[in-house]
Amino acid sequence: MRWLERLLLLGFLISFSIGLAALVLFWIVRDSAPPDLNADPLRAVRTEEIVPQVALRELGGDPVAGLALQSLQAGHLETARAFLVFAGDAMKPVEWAAWLASLGQAYLAVDEPAAAGQIYAQVFAAALLHDTIPLLERVSLLIQSTAGLQAAGYPAAAIEAATQATRLAVQAPELLPAQRSALFAGLRTQLEAGSERSEAGTALAALLDDYVRNPYLNGAGSLITPTLAALPQPIAYNAAAQEKIVLRQQAADILADRIVLTGGVDIEPERAALAEALRAEDQARSQFYTAPGEMTRGQQLWLLLERRSWLITKIRVAVGGYGLALVPDWEAELEQLLGELNEVHRFLRTVLMAYANEQPTAQAGALLQVEIQHWLALQALRGLYPGAPLDEIGEVLRSQQNELQRLGQPLALPLLYESGATPPGFRIQALP
Repeated sequence: MRWLERLLLLGFLISFSIGLAALVLFWIVRDSAPPDLNADPLRAVRTEEIVPQVALRELGGDPVAGLALQSLQAGHLETARAFLVFAGDAMKPVEWAAWLASLGQAYLAVDEPAAAGQIYAQVFAAALLHDTIPLLERVSLLIQSTAGLQAAGYPAAAIEAATQATRLAVQAPELLPAQRSALFAGLRTQLEAGSERSEAGTALAALLDDYVRNPYLNGAGSLITPTLAALPQPIAYNAAAQEKIVLRQQAADILADRIVLTGGVDIEPERAALAEALRAEDQARSQFYTAPGEMTRGQQLWLLLERRSWLITKIRVAVGGYGLALVPDWEAELEQLLGELNEVHRFLRTVLMAYANEQPTAQAGALLQVEIQHWLALQALRGLYPGAPLDEIGEVLRSQQNELQRLGQPLALPLLYESGATPPGFRIQALP
C-alpha cells in the first residue's frame, strides 16, 4: 500500500502546485490591470491623506480657489483633489479644469498613475461637456488628457481623448487655419510620444498628418451659447440661517487653528463644537429651503442649487472629506444623503425643462435642452448626480440634436452617450 500512499501524495502535490500557480497568476493579472477610470470620484479621494487644517478653511469661509491652489503648490494632492471634486462649482470653469489637469500631472510626478488616470478622465469629460469653457481651452484639455492617460497606462482612453480633440478641432466653426494646424501638430506629436501604437492610433496619426498639411477646414453648424448661469435668481437667507452659517465658519476656523497649534492632538472640544454648529446650520437651512412662499421660477432654481451645494458639503463631511470625522450621524446616513442629492437633480431637471419649454422659438428651446443635458451629464460623470439615468440623458440629447437638424440649425459638436467607450461617456460625433 506504500505505492498508493505515494501516488496520493504525488497527486496532492501536483494539485496544490497547480492551485498555487493559478493563484499567483490571478494576483499578477489583477495587479497589472489598470484600475477602473470610472471609480466614483467622491469616494476615490483618500481622506486619510487630507490636511484638515487646510480643508477646514473652506468651512471657515475661505475661497475654494485659493485653497485648492495652495494645496497643489504644497504637494497636498488629496487635499487639492477634495476641493476640486467636491467644491469645483465654486471656481471659474476654466480655472477649475486647468487645475484638475495640473493635479493629474502632479499625481504622475509622484508615480500614482491610477489617481492620475481617474483625474484625467474627469478632465476629458469637462472638455466635452462644459459649454462655458472656450474652444481652444477645451482642445488643450483634451490634448493634456491624451498625454496624461498615455503616461498613466491607459492607451485606449488616450486614443479616445485624441480622437475627440481631433473632431473638435475639425468641426468647430470658430477656429482659424493657423490655430487648427497648431492643434493638429500638437496632437500628432503627442501620439508619437506614446509608448504603444495601436491600429486606431496609427490611423489617427495618418489622419492628423493630412490635417497638418491642409488645415483649411470649414467648420459648420452652431455652438451652444451658455445661458444656464443667468437663470437662477438669488434670494437672501433668513436671519436664523445667516446666524448659523457665521457660527459654523467661526467654529471651523477655531478647530483649524487648534490643529495647527497642537499638531492635531487635544482637539475634541473644538471638533465637537464644529459638529454641533454643522447640525444647527443643517436644521436652519432645512427650514429655510422648505419654507412656504411665492417664488419665481428663477428663485426656485437658485434654491434647489443651494440645497444641492449644501448636500454635497454634507456628503463630503460624511466621507471624511475634511480630513477628520465630524458628524457621525451623517456618516451613517451617507446612502440617504446620496439619494437626496439624486432627488434634487430630478427636481432641477423638471425646473430646467420648464425653462426650455417656454423659450420664444423652437430653436432656442432645443438649444437650451441640449445645454441642460450637457450640464446633467457632467454632474453625473463628476459623481455629483448619483444614479443619473445616463442613457435617458443621451436619448434626450439625441432627440434635441435631431430637432435642431430638422430646424436647419445643426450643432457643430453633436454629442451622444457611448456606454461601450473607454471610458464610457459622451463623445463628439463625426459630421458627414
